[in-house]
Amino acid sequence: MLIDFCIISGLLVAAHLLRAAIPWLSRYLIPSSMIAGLLGLALGPGGYDLLPFSRAEDGKALLGTYPGILITVLFATLLMGHRPTRLTRETWQGSRTSFLYSLGSEFMQYGLVLCAGTALLAFVFTDLRDEFMIMLPGGFAGGHGTAAAYADEMPQWEAALSIGFTFATLGILCAVFGGLALVDLARRRGWVERDLRVSATEGAQVAPEQSSFLPAVFQGSTGRATVNSIALEPLAWHVALVLAVYGLTVTVMPAIRELLPPKFMLPAFVIAMVLGWLVQSVLDVAKVGEYVDAKTIGSIGSLASDYLVAFGIASINVQIVLTHAVPLVVFALLGLAICVGWLLLVAPRVFGARWFEPGIFAYGWNTATIAFGVSLLRIVDRRGDSKVLADYGVAYVAIGPIEALLYTTVLAALATGQLLALGVLLVALALVMVFAAVRSSRKTD
Repeated sequence: MLIDFCIISGLLVAAHLLRAAIPWLSRYLIPSSMIAGLLGLALGPGGYDLLPFSRAEDGKALLGTYPGILITVLFATLLMGHRPTRLTRETWQGSRTSFLYSLGSEFMQYGLVLCAGTALLAFVFTDLRDEFMIMLPGGFAGGHGTAAAYADEMPQWEAALSIGFTFATLGILCAVFGGLALVDLARRRGWVERDLRVSATEGAQVAPEQSSFLPAVFQGSTGRATVNSIALEPLAWHVALVLAVYGLTVTVMPAIRELLPPKFMLPAFVIAMVLGWLVQSVLDVAKVGEYVDAKTIGSIGSLASDYLVAFGIASINVQIVLTHAVPLVVFALLGLAICVGWLLLVAPRVFGARWFEPGIFAYGWNTATIAFGVSLLRIVDRRGDSKVLADYGVAYVAIGPIEALLYTTVLAALATGQLLALGVLLVALALVMVFAAVRSSRKTD
């Protein structure tokens, strides 16, 4: 395992230097982890097989086993370091609309894909498994992490990981090229208030997301030192907490699953998130919770995410992708249409005059990840005048656990053959959320 992480680490370094050397990679927001994954795919077992990745006794590469581990580590960090804060009426009113719109967009993506996917599998792609359509929103709205989590719960379907990571990678391409096309359309149609055409000097100062290395003016700390380094390195303290939660998850997971109904699938990452919250709660009770720095924990989670993407793409089975090329394209176009439709049809009705900023942010994470949503938002809101990120930050306190419940529900519906019923329910809930979001926005105004 250590050798494989060393190889991927080398690819990440090479990919980041490559991103810095080739301007269009930075201009189009291509992440270094994606470049590293593609290099691993080309040079690893799925390509020329030049890199000495570890293999099992049967000769199969172990690359596909790491994403499931990394997503559990990532979810272990989500609720750690976050301590209760007083939620004022003004803060809640601002975040309520963001909560309803954001969660509604994810529910609608899952719902429409499950409804349309059921029809496509029944009449067009009759040889596909039901798991296939779950992987689209898993890869788009969920990203590589959720795709890995779903694949980890589908050991009976060998193609799960490759299909899931292909959808997630296609989602990144939709976020990058589709998002930039939408931003250009917004500029030409006057959907954004300010001129997006800036000078080269100003662009270099206000668009750090397009840089591979940050200028000194943008450099900052990745966290606070909350423990005495003479006793224990602060980073080691935080890494130890996260890995302890992961180890606890692996230990208790079999016992928890024994208590559940046979067809009920409870993913390991959900258990890790709950245990992370419990550990934080115990530390709070012991009066040492303040020494868990949310920023440092978040950096550890982001580290796991970068390695997850790189390992995931490198482990894609190209033959499986080629075999499923047509349905992959059809379902990806369906997912893209849902995301674009939600942006253009729903966002103006929910957010009023200044609708594009929150709309393009949600589009970014509905097709890829939060990071892409932030990058697209910064292009149209360079000075941070909108409250999109602040509102979403508060809303995510509730969105995160609900997402975990959604993933568990989707897997349970798959096991019981109720995906269509779940799809109809999610569409209905999304429509209710849109209606509530419109009313909430009017009250806030």
